[in-house]
Amino acid sequence: MEQLAPIEIDPKTFLRQHCALPALPDVVSKIQKVVSGDNVNMGEVVDSISSDPALVAQILKVANSSYYSLPSEVSNIRFAITFLGINEIYRMVLSLTVVNALSVKEKDLLNKFWFHSFYTALSVKFLAKKYEPQMSPDDLWSASILHDIGKLVYLKFFPDHFKALINFSKENGCLFNEAERHFSLPSSSFLGTLLCDHWGLPGKISDACESHDLMDLANLKGNSSTERFKRMICLGNLTSILATEELAEAKKQEIAGAIKTSLDCSDADFMVLMGDIYEFKTDVEEFMRQLS
Repeated sequence: MEQLAPIEIDPKTFLRQHCALPALPDVVSKIQKVVSGDNVNMGEVVDSISSDPALVAQILKVANSSYYSLPSEVSNIRFAITFLGINEIYRMVLSLTVVNALSVKEKDLLNKFWFHSFYTALSVKFLAKKYEPQMSPDDLWSASILHDIGKLVYLKFFPDHFKALINFSKENGCLFNEAERHFSLPSSSFLGTLLCDHWGLPGKISDACESHDLMDLANLKGNSSTERFKRMICLGNLTSILATEELAEAKKQEIAGAIKTSLDCSDADFMVLMGDIYEFKTDVEEFMRQLS
């Protein structure tokens, strides 16, 4: 394989100069101000979101997905807010606008991002309910959906490097971050945290970007709320990878072993767990049909 050119990134200037990104759309700050105020005005939230018909369509598709499992289909933003609450709609708007603002043109690769991210979101929600029942569901959606956003930053600004990393991962049946280390390139996790800093995204999203891989899981042994939250993101990411990606047999065994150790579960319990995770594929495929 041809040697890749090195990538030098200055955290102080990246995303601000030659790799500049615009500010997030006004709708994000408008809704944030309304949500953080003492008197929440639903009309203002509806009006802000409704000014972007494409965003409205995306929100309704997400709201009607299996992640939320609403009792009936919602057909407008006001009903979505009624069912899910303004704070959850805000997190949804934030996640969708972050992805949209990157303006990735390669539809196939963007679809793969959405497929994995939604699969991870379903897995994280399932695992948190099973193993961390006291954990607040707040921020699970946005952190799960955006945990891999650094890969879209890679794809946008360093597309040749990104595609080489994807090809290396496939050819060797390894994880993306292992390909990054092979080529001595900046990690997509690092790019994700720089994006979070640039746009002032919530800390939980930055945590998810920073810690979601195999090596991270091994280091998450504490019992603080932050450690437990990061652990769920790691486990959701890794179980979805194990369920959907072509990996070398040794890598599958390594990931499976790390998951069993983290959850302190037997081989039999792990097989049942992965059986449940595999079943999410139908829901993810349906979500992708609706999203396209």
